[in-house]
Amino acid sequence: MEQRNKIPKIIHFCWLSGEEMPAKLKECIQTWKRIMPDYELRCWDMNSFDIHSVRFVEQACSMKKWAFAADYIRLYALYTCGGIYLDSDVLVFRRFDTFLHNSGFASVESYLYQAKPGEKYDFWIDAAMIASEKGNPFIKDCLDYYQDRDFIKEDGSFDESIVCHIIADIAENKYGFKRGVYQSSPIELKDGVFSIYPPYVFSHLRGDIRRSTYAIHLFNGSWRDKKGQKSLSLIERIHRLFVKIFNEKIWGILYFKIRKV
Repeated sequence: MEQRNKIPKIIHFCWLSGEEMPAKLKECIQTWKRIMPDYELRCWDMNSFDIHSVRFVEQACSMKKWAFAADYIRLYALYTCGGIYLDSDVLVFRRFDTFLHNSGFASVESYLYQAKPGEKYDFWIDAAMIASEKGNPFIKDCLDYYQDRDFIKEDGSFDESIVCHIIADIAENKYGFKRGVYQSSPIELKDGVFSIYPPYVFSHLRGDIRRSTYAIHLFNGSWRDKKGQKSLSLIERIHRLFVKIFNEKIWGILYFKIRKV
């Protein structure tokens, strides 16, 4: 019996600065359109979301800390509309249809392969690729974290808590998520409100990447110190991914000669 989709075919993303979107991000979004042409794309910007309605968002925007404002807006979009949220620097390789029967889904985000012997592993929940049905109670709890919260602290510093840590804390404290316990099968939160897939399903540039990976976050995040980032073109990044996925440098070279993203 075919499972009924709970999550609508809507892809949400944020672009708050009002500036021209860089070409490499447009290329990422083109992969969404090419792989899932029947999905509706909704861009959340200053016109579609009232930034003054939430103090945390208003303060983050006043400091041009767009990524932190988007942390709230992504949860708002999922809770009020349902669908899939993607950061604009996510490359999609496969359709998401197989996950739409869930009440919500994401992947574990981990740096397991970077841990040294004796170090404690910590698993978070990836928020660069996260989805839910409309009115999901877990997403509501994550959304409520930001209510009456200040982005600008009393001492003038910023609350730069990262959303993947925040939602992992809520999942652990209220929904039975076990951090530090690796599972190769999907993790179901309490009452089936959310499914968390292994880290290779929705991965990132420094994560566990396999042939079965659906999408990859390139980590072009605006919250990081730009001075510490290496400048890699999108093509260079994708080439590295295909070397990792197929373990054949020649495949990566041939791919880009034959097919353009």
